[in-house]
Parts: sequence; structure tokens; C-alpha cells
Amino acid sequence: RGARISGRPAAELQCARQAPPRGGPFPVAMAIPMHMRADRAILQRQKQEFAHECIVGAQMDMFKVEQKAFWENRSGAVIRGNKVKSKAANMEVQHKASLQERRRNLAEKLSAEQKAYEKEMVDREETPQQRMDKMAVRAYELKKRREDERKSIVQEKLYQQWRAGIDDLRTMDSRIVELKTIADRDYQLDEKAAVKAEERAHDEFYDQLWHEGYLAKIEREEREKALKGERNEQQKRTLAVQLQMKQSKVDEENVQEADEVHEMKKLWKAQEDEEKDAVVRERILARQERAKADEFMAIQMAQREEEEHMEKAFDKNFINNVLSRELKMSEAEEAQKTQAKKKAVEFTEALKIEIARKAESEEVLIKLQADESERQWAKRYAGWEKEELARRSLMEEVYNDRAEQVEHKSRMRDNLKDEQERERGMAEAEVRRLEGIEGERMEGEALVHKRHQEELFRQMDFHQVQRHRQLQQHAIEQRQSAIAEEKIRRAVASETKKAHGVMQEVQQKRAEKSTTGRGPVAPWDR
Repeated sequence: RGARISGRPAAELQCARQAPPRGGPFPVAMAIPMHMRADRAILQRQKQEFAHECIVGAQMDMFKVEQKAFWENRSGAVIRGNKVKSKAANMEVQHKASLQERRRNLAEKLSAEQKAYEKEMVDREETPQQRMDKMAVRAYELKKRREDERKSIVQEKLYQQWRAGIDDLRTMDSRIVELKTIADRDYQLDEKAAVKAEERAHDEFYDQLWHEGYLAKIEREEREKALKGERNEQQKRTLAVQLQMKQSKVDEENVQEADEVHEMKKLWKAQEDEEKDAVVRERILARQERAKADEFMAIQMAQREEEEHMEKAFDKNFINNVLSRELKMSEAEEAQKTQAKKKAVEFTEALKIEIARKAESEEVLIKLQADESERQWAKRYAGWEKEELARRSLMEEVYNDRAEQVEHKSRMRDNLKDEQERERGMAEAEVRRLEGIEGERMEGEALVHKRHQEELFRQMDFHQVQRHRQLQQHAIEQRQSAIAEEKIRRAVASETKKAHGVMQEVQQKRAEKSTTGRGPVAPWDR
């Protein structure tokens, strides 16, 4: 393609080898210098056309080689595409096989889960006696917890009533609340100051960032402006160099053209001078010959007429030969021009046909590729649709089975609830019956105890019993009052100590805050 020998392309060297000799195809005119021949432009034109034909032929060969390489590349691309398609088909088959395996595993897992659910439901099923026992234990636990909650609430309310009845504790509580309020207010003030300081620091930081970005933007704009000016100056210098080169080239062409015109003028003037000298010499010779002829006119009239006749015939033949030769040369030039035009037209037509065939083949290939792609995509869509239908049918089956399971569980849950309600009613009825029996028994016992006491009271002396009762009651009341006073004293001391501890803690925190004098801190340093 690009092989060069001594700086010239191979096509030009081949054309130079095939070119006709420098003097043209006519050896008769080799004695005449090239710059003095009248058909110099024609010969130059023939050489240029011949070189053009050689270049066009070389370009045509290069075009054929490139088209062949393009066809080979396209064929390789088609082969690679077919390999990729076969690989994709194999991967799709493997994907389908893995999908079937996954479906089988899912079906097995679903059946195993169903069996596990059924087994769990069977294992969790309870007998009525177990439920009765469980309900009884649950009722006893709930009753006990309710009684414990009531006792704790009563104790708490009694403690609050007792605490509210002591003036010292109420005063201490008010002081503690006051100190806590002051501490909370100090904390809120510190937190507010810290938030304000943090916001101020953020504002300063973002202001600094904005200022730095503004300075960077100004610097960037100045740098871009300087770079743009430098590029403009470089472009101006490049354009000036190009204009200078163009002007120098135009000046050289003008000088060369002027030299050629001057040389041609010299050649034409020398040719005209030679023609004039030849005419003068011919006239001189003719006068001399005419003088000699006048001397011998009388004797050689017939001979001169015969010579004139022969000379005219010779001139006529010479002129006819020259005209015929010029006609042949012009016909040959016209034929060469016609042949060159015909070749150019044929090359253009062949190039158009080749381009049209190439476009048609590419369109056909693109159409075939599009059809093949449509078929492949249709197959893929069909496979995807089948997979989607199978997936939907599987999901519908799963959803239907799940709905049946949920419905079955709901029915079982409703049956269990109804059965529990019935058992609860039976248990409540049994509890009410047992409570009635217990109440009757307690009433009977109380009546028996009362009758027994009455019998004892009747047996004992009324006054002695009354005195004993009074002494016993007085002792019990004294002991209870002493115990209550001791408890109150201890409780008041404990509460007072606790309140003093809280107050000292609050005051110590405030003192530490005031002594340190540290300003607001950031949330992440707290």
C-alpha cells in the first residue's frame, strides 16, 4: 500500500516505467528541442493523463484490497457473533435446568413445611382436662397478681398520704423542686449558648469557605482569560505564518509563470527572427536566381516552367503530407482523449455499481441480521412467556394452598376460641359455685365461732373479762403507737438525709459549673 522507493510511491514508479519516451511516440521530432516544439502542451497533457490513469488504477487496486479486508473482518465478526449466540443459548439451557431444579427443591420444601405444620398442630392439641387445669392455674395467678397490685397501690397511696402530712418533708420537697428547676434552667441556658456558639462557628466556617471559593473562582477566571488570550495570540501567529506561506507560494508561482512567459516570448521572438531571416534569404536567392533566369530566359523558358511545375507538385505533396500527419496526430489525440474519458466514465460507473452493490449487500446483510435478531428475540420472548406462565401458575398454587392453610387455621382458631369460651364459662360457673360453698362454710364457721364466744362469755365473769380486755387493748395501743413513732422518726430521718443529699448534689454541680467558668462546648465534646 504505502511502499516507497527513494521518496516516490510504487504506483508512480510503475507509471514512470510504463510512460512513453521523453520525446513523444514520434522519433522524427527527436532532433527538435522539447521547449521549442509546438506539441509540448499536448505531450505534457498525455503524460499527466497517463500518470492519472496509473494512480486511479493503483487506487482501484487498493480499494479492492480494502474491501476484501473489510469482508474478512465482517466475516470474522459474524463468526464471533454466532459463537456468542451459541454460548448464550447454552447458558439459557443451563439457566432453565437450574430453574427446574429450584422449582423441584421449592416443591419439596413446601411439602416438608406442610407436614411439619400438620405435625406441630397435632402435637399442640390439648385435652379438655389440660385446658381446665391451665385455666384454673391462670385464674389463680391473675387473682393473686390483682391482689398484689391492689396492695402495692394501697401502700403507695398510704405512703404519699403520710409524706404529705409531714410539714418538714413538704418544705424539703419544695426546696428540692426549686433547686432542680434552677439547675434545669442553668442547663437550658448553657445548651442554648452552646447551640448559638455552634451556629456562629458554622456560619464563620461556611463564610470562609465561600470567600475561598470566590477567590478561587476569580483566579480561575483570570487564568482562563489569560489562557484564552494566549490561544488567540497563538492562533493569530499561526494564521499569519499560513498567510505568509500562502503569499510566498503565490509569489513563487507568479514568478515562475512570469519566467515561463518570458522564456516563451524569447522562443517565439527567436522563431520569428529565424523565419524572417529565412524569408530574406529566400528572397535574396530568388532574386539571384531570377536574375540568372532572366539572363537565360530565352533559352531555358521551357525548363523553368517544367521546374516550376515540379516544384509546385513537390510543395503540394509536402503540404498534403504535413496536413495528413497533423490530421493523424489530431485524430490520435482525440482517440486518446475519448479513450481516457471512456475509461474515466467506465471507472466512475464501475465505482458507482460497486458502491451500489456494497450498499445493497450491506442492506441485505443488515436486513438478514435484523430478521435473525427478531427471530432470536421472538424465541426468547416465547421462552420468557412460558417461564412467566409457569411461575404464575406455581405462585397461584402456592397462594391457593396458603389460603387454604390460613382458612383451615382460622377455622381451627375459631373452634378453639369457642371451646375456650365454653370452658371459661364452665370454669366461672364452677368458681362461682365454689365461692358460694366457701361463703356458706365461712358463714357457718363464723356463726359457730360466735356461738362459742357467747358461750365462753357466759361462762366467764363479765367484769373480769372486760378489765382484761381493756388492759390488753391499752398495751397493744401503746406498743403500736411506740412502733409507729419509731417508724415515723426513722422515715423522716431517711427522707431528710436523702433530700439533703439531693440538694448538696445540685448545689455542688452548680458550684462546679460556676468555678470552672468553661463556656459552651460543642455537642460532640460533651
